[in-house]
Amino acid sequence: MKKSYLSLLVLSTLAIPATADTSIDQMFSQGTLKGELRLFDFTRDFDNTTNTKHDTSFGGLFYYNTAKVNGLSFGTSFASANPIWTNDSDDVYGLVARDAAGDHDNVNRLQEYFVQGNWWDTQFKLGAQELRTPMMNPHDIRAIPRTFRGFSAENKSVDNLTLSALYITDSMGWSDNSFVSVKEAVQSELARAGIVADVADNPVYALGAKYQLPFKTVQTEAHLWHYSMEDVFNQTYAKVKLSTQLGATNLYLTPSYLTQQATGEETGGPLDTYQYGFHLGAKLAGADLTYMYAKTGDDTVLTPWGDEKVVIQQVYQSARANEEVNALKLAYDFEKLGASGLEAYAFYGQYDVPEGTASDFNETNFSIAYKFSGMLSGLGLKARYAMVDFDQAEDLDDLRLYVTYKFALGK
Repeated sequence: MKKSYLSLLVLSTLAIPATADTSIDQMFSQGTLKGELRLFDFTRDFDNTTNTKHDTSFGGLFYYNTAKVNGLSFGTSFASANPIWTNDSDDVYGLVARDAAGDHDNVNRLQEYFVQGNWWDTQFKLGAQELRTPMMNPHDIRAIPRTFRGFSAENKSVDNLTLSALYITDSMGWSDNSFVSVKEAVQSELARAGIVADVADNPVYALGAKYQLPFKTVQTEAHLWHYSMEDVFNQTYAKVKLSTQLGATNLYLTPSYLTQQATGEETGGPLDTYQYGFHLGAKLAGADLTYMYAKTGDDTVLTPWGDEKVVIQQVYQSARANEEVNALKLAYDFEKLGASGLEAYAFYGQYDVPEGTASDFNETNFSIAYKFSGMLSGLGLKARYAMVDFDQAEDLDDLRLYVTYKFALGK
């Protein structure tokens, strides 16, 4: 039976007067409001017969959180993405929704609504909420980030250690107007690969830990997560962040390992794969040079709720079965040259699979971004361009333009 999250929020609100040290008026009047207006324009052009995909969307994200009363607080957020300047001959890119006729459609939804408690060095949150974990996260690459519904807890009782737990029943993708069950999210992801499955209607349970090791010479942070969806699949993710200072240069290494296995009745189909790899880089005088390597096992990685793959570029990521990826990224912060707020990068990736299984390809990304200061603080401009060249498939170009404005009101 599905829980009525909104009803629980209402009941929690009615219970406040019995325990509150301050008035409900103060709880809400001392709350905080923050948001971001977003004007995005994404275009994907193909070399041959595939139709152009193009969206221009305007909307934003608006977050409101009450002040705490005896550790109890409430939060909600609204998300909007509305098509403007659309060309009926262009296909929907994915910034906005697609209606029954396949045309561009609005997305206007409650992104979050939750009750939150902070007691015993632990944050408890029940309801619709954005999650930030390796394999369940907002994956904010469209007009609206992903969001989830369920229960989460995060404990920080031990110094340098964060323990987390999740119970998730529903999710919304980038262009959904309402929540779908995690079962439906898995089915949709499988359908994109041409697989039709009747996935078991079970929730996702997850446990995670993050620990900052007490080393001084080499800063070390370890992450470990396990996610389980009964009769569908389990996945375990581990990552270690290592960094050290060598003179004026910061050196870093970030290895990671992911495993995925079908479980129980395997209603999502057989799955037994892995992905391992690392980021190896150096930062010096505003420059950041990173080499990335990823190797994927016998099956394509299944990621219906966001992910943290080793290589994530503008269009493609390391994911395909038996794929090997080598990538190099050079980023530069122009602050040391007197242009504070200006950043740019170039990012090249080579994706190889065994001959006869699929096409090898390479992707090249260019990005430039500027964040204003002073009277225009909060305003940001960004342009990204990607070229994808396939050995045995249709090449494409991908252009993304962003105008954002961030604001905050209250404490």
